[in-house]
Amino acid sequence: MKKLRNQNGLTLTEMLCTVIIVLLFSSLVAVGANAAVRSFRISMADSQAQELCSTLTTAISDKLRYCTVEADNTVFIQGVGYVEAAPDKIFTVNDSGQVYLGENKFLGAYAYPEGLKVKDFSVEYNDTERVFTVQFQIKDRRDTKLAEANFQVKQINQETN
Repeated sequence: MKKLRNQNGLTLTEMLCTVIIVLLFSSLVAVGANAAVRSFRISMADSQAQELCSTLTTAISDKLRYCTVEADNTVFIQGVGYVEAAPDKIFTVNDSGQVYLGENKFLGAYAYPEGLKVKDFSVEYNDTERVFTVQFQIKDRRDTKLAEANFQVKQINQETN
């Protein structure tokens, strides 16, 4: 009688070991991909917050640098006109964290990506030195501070009397 000894197949043990190794590698890849996506989202939020902070800083500086504070404390801003508010109240922030100049949105809705909001916004005006001091923070949905700005703007236009 001839014995059947065909060595061309895999044993059950070899097959189970292969399946376990493949499962381990695929779980490592899944965990790594999840960590990479989370890291990407955090880095994008930080980048977008820095971009929003820079955009607001530049735009606010441009408006305040060339504005004129009238004797009755109203403010004339080029491209906008007269704003019926004290110099430290011409910029406001609504409940959703968007900046307003007078009664109009200062930046479009697309300037605030991924739920970013402006918080703790303040403008102070020193009328003797004609300097505006502006400070604000950019926060995300969870109220985590991602960026902040604190700067001064020297008014170029003379006050009218």
